[in-house]
Amino acid sequence: MKKISIIFFVIIFLFCTKAFITQKNFISEAKKTDNSIKAVKYYERALLSYIPLSPYNKEAIQGILERCENFKDTEQKLYCYETLRSALYQIRNFYQPYKDEIKNIEPLIAEIKTKQMIQWKYNNFSEKDYQRLYDYHMEILKYDSSPSGLWSIISIFSLLTWIGSVFLIIIKGFNTPLNKKYLLIGFVCFVLFFSLWIIGLYIA
Repeated sequence: MKKISIIFFVIIFLFCTKAFITQKNFISEAKKTDNSIKAVKYYERALLSYIPLSPYNKEAIQGILERCENFKDTEQKLYCYETLRSALYQIRNFYQPYKDEIKNIEPLIAEIKTKQMIQWKYNNFSEKDYQRLYDYHMEILKYDSSPSGLWSIISIFSLLTWIGSVFLIIIKGFNTPLNKKYLLIGFVCFVLFFSLWIIGLYIA
């Protein structure tokens, strides 16, 4: 058990070290380039290599925000903000890092999209429609389509359990002679947890 724990922590350490070095390299590339779009992409990749407590996470976010503010073209500015928002949502696990940054970005995205809709010549919107359109975009941006954390955990647990029950049936049940006790336990666990896994996937 001790050896397994050591191997586990070594793997985690190597994984985190690799991610840390990857972040450092992408941040370095972003600072070297004069192309703001390329810089945003490098910062995005650094952020997608997210590891908790890494100083490069915040540096990548700040780097993207600075590029966003410097863009004069509305499309590029919108692309920049949406890239950052998308990257922040992609690093979500059982919790959402940098919630405040997302809350600050979303009104900026909604504002740009609202102005674009009003200015587009094929639309019949005017400044009077600004608040209604802005609220519409904010409602879409704030819609949480993430899966349920509880049911996601139940689904993973159920998946591992019904796979384990299959191994139990094969290894313990199909002995010579057949072990009816393990066959019954394995079969009941398989049916129960396989059903729970399907339900969990549907609800989550």
